[in-house]
Amino acid sequence: MRALTLTALLSLAAPGSLLAANAWQIDHDESRLGFEATQQGGTFTGEFGQFAADMRFSPDDLAASAFDVTIDVTSIDTGSSQRDRELPGADWFYFEQFPQATYRTTRIRAGTDGYEAVGDLTLRDNTREVVLAFTWDTEGERAQMVGEAVIDRTHFGIGQGDWTDPDAVGHEVRVQVDLELTRGE
Repeated sequence: MRALTLTALLSLAAPGSLLAANAWQIDHDESRLGFEATQQGGTFTGEFGQFAADMRFSPDDLAASAFDVTIDVTSIDTGSSQRDRELPGADWFYFEQFPQATYRTTRIRAGTDGYEAVGDLTLRDNTREVVLAFTWDTEGERAQMVGEAVIDRTHFGIGQGDWTDPDAVGHEVRVQVDLELTRGE
């Protein structure tokens, strides 16, 4: 009887905890999903203009917090028409076969200077665990999330053939997130 009562209480508690993390809507006009990389020793930046996310976060309920992000990689802009002409091809993002990337958290935990989202990043059908360190500041119904993760582009098949040479294009890419959010329903 005691086990049955405990099971019933746990089943009632579970749905409440899943709803405890707040839903947040991204203000795309004020947000940026970008990156920093190197080409022939010089640093350049870029961004993805189109992305969507189901974001649930509460510092008081990290277990119920989660990010599910879909990125339209065809919306990439590096500020160089020459570089941007190469990116749709099979050696790079191969837009025709892989127009989207995803990042889905498996857990969110407290970090040294904020939080860490541990999740699976999928690019070109290659999935790797990526840790995104971030800060989260809430003021009323608004929040700001600023974070960064470092990935090796070659682990995802980005930059194949002659482009695997790190002297041409560095392997390390610094992914940068700066989101303005509004509390959702």
